[in-house]
Amino acid sequence: MNADERPNNGKWTDMESRYLGGDEGSEFDYKAPLEEPLRISITHLGKTNELGIFMRSPGNDLNLVRGLIYNEGIISGLGCVESLTLEDDLAEIVLTDDSQYNPSEHNRNIMVTGSCGLCGRSELHGHQLVKSNHIFSQKQIHDMHATAMQQQQMFRETGGTHGAAAFNSKGEMIGCEEDVGRHNAMDKLTGHLLSESLDPSLCTLSGRVSYELVQKAIRSGYCILSAVGSATTLAIQVAREHDLTLISFTREDRMTVLSAPRRVR
Repeated sequence: MNADERPNNGKWTDMESRYLGGDEGSEFDYKAPLEEPLRISITHLGKTNELGIFMRSPGNDLNLVRGLIYNEGIISGLGCVESLTLEDDLAEIVLTDDSQYNPSEHNRNIMVTGSCGLCGRSELHGHQLVKSNHIFSQKQIHDMHATAMQQQQMFRETGGTHGAAAFNSKGEMIGCEEDVGRHNAMDKLTGHLLSESLDPSLCTLSGRVSYELVQKAIRSGYCILSAVGSATTLAIQVAREHDLTLISFTREDRMTVLSAPRRVR
């Protein structure tokens, strides 16, 4: 089934439920964000390998795949992709012969759920230092979060999705994606940026920051990653090692800058 054939254009579906609170309960339709499997295969030099089965919110799947294989280091750019097709929740990628793809470094041994982007991977990633020195004021960053939140329709309706938004050096939003998985939202956003040849500077996240989101931010070209939630120890460590400005608890009139504070004034 295609995304546009699903309820609410593939974003959520109404589920019968009973709300309990106060003196008595009431019947109402519970809006649940869709979560469905996407199987991804990669063909290179005539050999096909399964990258894995990924649980995601249907929609913008081609950008999800593009962003995923770029953030994973499978491709260095869209020029490495000879073809990418999607049918019946199966994405099939054919890489150009000169692509540097090693299946043993990227294949998963288990299903990747909506909460895990590195599940089944045997190795972490190598990164380049962040070179950009774009500077934003605290007010600008708070305003960016507010702008991103206005675009997150799935979260407003269901309360069960994560959002990632990209802004350029002028503070203009150049992309916004949602998904049941934090890493999926980031991959969809990266795929959009690659497809449109856009240069991001700052990324806002609606939840917490784990290592995988920091590595995707570095790979995607951001110099600042700002999140509403907390950051894990490994996320902070990798951000500091690679000079990414990492901000947590960006809420209301406050924020906590954890690395490279010179980009925030």
